[in-house]
Amino acid sequence: MTGTLALASAAFALAAAPPAMADPAPAISAAAALGHPSQVSIADTKRIDFVSSVNGRRYSIDVALPDMPPPPGGYPVIYVLDGYGYFASVVEAARGNGNSPDLVVVGIGYPHDAAWFDPIIARHQPLPPMFASAPRFSVAAAFERQRDLSLAADDTTISGMKASGVNASASDFDGLDGFLQTIETDVKPRVAALTAINQANQTLFGHSLGGLAVLQALFTEPTAFHNFVAASPSIWWSNKLVLAGEARFSAAVNSGKASPRVLIEVGELEETMPDLPPEMASKKAEIEAGVKGARMVGNACDLADRLKSLHGANGYTVSGCITFPGQNHGISVWPAIGQAIAFVARH
Repeated sequence: MTGTLALASAAFALAAAPPAMADPAPAISAAAALGHPSQVSIADTKRIDFVSSVNGRRYSIDVALPDMPPPPGGYPVIYVLDGYGYFASVVEAARGNGNSPDLVVVGIGYPHDAAWFDPIIARHQPLPPMFASAPRFSVAAAFERQRDLSLAADDTTISGMKASGVNASASDFDGLDGFLQTIETDVKPRVAALTAINQANQTLFGHSLGGLAVLQALFTEPTAFHNFVAASPSIWWSNKLVLAGEARFSAAVNSGKASPRVLIEVGELEETMPDLPPEMASKKAEIEAGVKGARMVGNACDLADRLKSLHGANGYTVSGCITFPGQNHGISVWPAIGQAIAFVARH
C-alpha cells in the first residue's frame, strides 16, 4: 500500500500545477523577468548557519525575536520544522493582532547557497519530472527533509518512490532521530545564547512528514518540549512505524513521568481524491488507493482519541483531532499554524 501512497504524493504536487500551454515558445516567470528581487525582509530576525555535531550535515535556523522585554521566566519558543516554507507565516501569526507577541519563532531549515544544494541535486539524478522547473534550493530541500523527517523506509515505500520517478534508496531516509538530537544539541543552545528563553515553555510544530517528526519526538522525548503540535502527520509512513513508540509514551503519561500538551490537526479533505492533470489519468486507480490507504484524517483522529484516553498527571492535555473544513493536505498547514499559535498562547 505504501507504494501507492508515494504515487499519491506525486499526484498532489502535480495536480496543483497549471496545465501545459500549447505554445512552444520558452516562458519566463515574473520573478525571473525582474532578476529575482529580494527587497522585502522581516524585522527583528536573525539567520544562523551551522554544521550539526550529531550527523555532520549543514542546517540553517531563522530566529524571530520579540520587540518587548522578556516575561518572567523568559520568552516562550516555537520551533518550526520546514522553516524555509513556514517561518514567515508563523512569525506573522504570532505577531499579528497581539496573538502571541512575546513568542520567539525558530524556523529550522537549510543553507541557501549552491555549495549546499548542488551536491544534493547531483546525488539524486535523474530528477523526477515534477522537479524539472523547481528552484534548485527547493529541490535539494525536498530531498533533505525526506531524510531528516523520516524513519526507516521499507522496500514497499522505496519501490513506490521509484515508481513516482524519485531516485530513492534506503540511505535517503531514516535521519529523524539524529535530526531531533540536532535540535537538542545544536539548535536550542544557539537560540538560548541570543536571549532569555523559558526552558519550560517550548513548542515543536511540524506538518506532513514534519508532523510525523513531532509524533516521534513526543513518543521518544516527551519532556523535550512542553507543547507538541502535529499537523497532518504522515502516520502511514512505513506501515505506521512511528506508532512503535506509542506504548512506552502511554506508560510514561499514565505513571505521571511525562505531562506534555498535544495538538493534532488535519484537513477535512485529506482523504479526498485530488483533481489530476491529464498526464496522470492512467494512474488514477493507484493514486486513489494511495489516498485512501494513507488515512490522513482517520489515523490522526484515531491517535488523538487514544491519547485523550490516557490518565495523565495534572497538565497533560490533548487537543484535537481538529479538522479544517474544505482544506486539503497542501493548504491545511496554514489554518494549522493559526490554531497552533492559539494553543501555545493558552498555556
